Parts: sequence; structure tokens; C-alpha cells
Amino acid sequence: MRAITQHALGGPEVLTEVEVDRPKPGAVEVLVRVHAAGVNSADWEARANGWGGSVPRILGFDVSGVVEAVGFGVTLYRPGDEVFGMPHFPRMPGGYAEYVAAPPRHLARKPAGIDHVQAAALPQAGLTAWQSLVDTRTCSRASGC
Repeated sequence: MRAITQHALGGPEVLTEVEVDRPKPGAVEVLVRVHAAGVNSADWEARANGWGGSVPRILGFDVSGVVEAVGFGVTLYRPGDEVFGMPHFPRMPGGYAEYVAAPPRHLARKPAGIDHVQAAALPQAGLTAWQSLVDTRTCSRASGC
């Protein structure tokens, strides 16, 4: 499968397209055919400064796609289900590839009203907004901070 890897720290120029083996879903994992991958602050921080592990590696935290296969014990999704999420965060799941293996609980069903590009842009940005709203509101109510 095709994937975008980085072999050194730096700007976008350190990214290269390569052929790698397609992952296989392990026990209690799903294999997702990636239709879109998000690009956010965690990605450029990892690419430029090494956050999240050593190189070489495949970047890409946020993904949206279709379940291609399920591993032993998976009951939450079936092949053909549209999903999105941040698999293995804060580990690097390798979303800048045609396929990614992920625990089913790290994914959610993609809403029918949005496309894969919109869904791939949502995980980290949406989680950040949610935490800001909920944590701020909870903090204000609980302690006046």
C-alpha cells in the first residue's frame, strides 16, 4: 500500500511516498481503508520536533474511512461501516496511508451528513473544542476558577 513517511525531522520536505505492507487487524482491531486523513497541530509537531515517537514513521493521527476487515472478537463494526477517529492516540497510528489498523473503541461511526474529508478534520479539533467547553464549564461551576 502507499503511505507517506518521514525519515528525518523537519518541514514538509521530509515527507516521502513509499510502498509498505498493508497492516492486518489484530485481535480486537479493525482494518480501515483510509479515505481522508486530517492534518493538525499534532501532526506538524510530530513531523518537526519528533513528538510521538522516533523516525522513520508514518504520520497521521486523524482518519476517516471504511472498515475493510475486522479482527477476532470485534462486534462493534462490520466491513462496510464508515468510521472516523484518532486511533492509538497519543501513539502514531499511521493515518497517512491507504489502510490503518485500530481498536474499535478509538473510532466512531461517521455521521451520514458529512463526507470523509470533513470527518477526518474533526477528531483532534472537535476533542479540543469539547474539552474547552466542558472543562471550562465544569471548572466554573465546581470551583469558580
